[in-house]
Amino acid sequence: MPDADSQRSAPAWLGLLAGLLSGLLGIGGGLVVSPALVLRGLPIRRATGTALAVVLPVACVAVLTELVIAVEQLHWWLALAIALGGQLGAQLGARVLRVLPEAALRAAFIGLLLYAATRNLGLFGDLPGVADQVWQVTGTPRYLAALGLGVLAGICAVLFGVGGGVVVVPGLVLLLGGLPIREAMATSLLAMIPTAAAGLRIAWRDGRVEGPTLRGLFLPALGGAVLGVSARNFVLEPTHLAQAFGVFLLYVAWRLRPFGGSPDPRLPRKS
Repeated sequence: MPDADSQRSAPAWLGLLAGLLSGLLGIGGGLVVSPALVLRGLPIRRATGTALAVVLPVACVAVLTELVIAVEQLHWWLALAIALGGQLGAQLGARVLRVLPEAALRAAFIGLLLYAATRNLGLFGDLPGVADQVWQVTGTPRYLAALGLGVLAGICAVLFGVGGGVVVVPGLVLLLGGLPIREAMATSLLAMIPTAAAGLRIAWRDGRVEGPTLRGLFLPALGGAVLGVSARNFVLEPTHLAQAFGVFLLYVAWRLRPFGGSPDPRLPRKS
């Protein structure tokens, strides 16, 4: 009979899917891992904290792959501005997390899923694709806007266990004048590294990282990130993948729709 730790170990396919979508769409994979862990019975605060332990190495591997394949798609100064904002956002998110009720956190998480789904399906702004536009916001305002995107990304990282790509990618493509989609995704992953690190540090400090659940996730996630970045640059159209991901997020939001119900019997263990 398997022990409790092995029962909580997440399946390898989940790590592979998270890494693959991370590389393809410029997200950290938290939008895959967090809801999947919640559906497997992990309390939402522990699910989001554990997801960040996957997001960080996945983002690192994805960026390393980008450096080898298409380094010109990384906008270093924009990523730095986003990352600086992410540090502030992570601190703000930690304060909100301490006072936000479980039901409200769950509702906000579903709202984030629905926003990401509608964006990827083209129902909220333009469908992500290969933009022909160039930056319309220039100089200091561009970096201030990127800083603001980083703040929002940092808040999302702590609250929802995501790397912030769900905020940064559409912000770079749609809100600030139209960075080409592949460059937005690559830059999002670069900015995600310090933002996810800040969120993970807070989650670790608060005891919200479920070690046994991570078994089986890491290696498939890292391999998936390499495949995702390669496919994004050489094989697949991002618009088709974004649409498929949007359908997946709608399904997850539907599965998470009951806010009430009986409390989760598996509470965080005290050391």
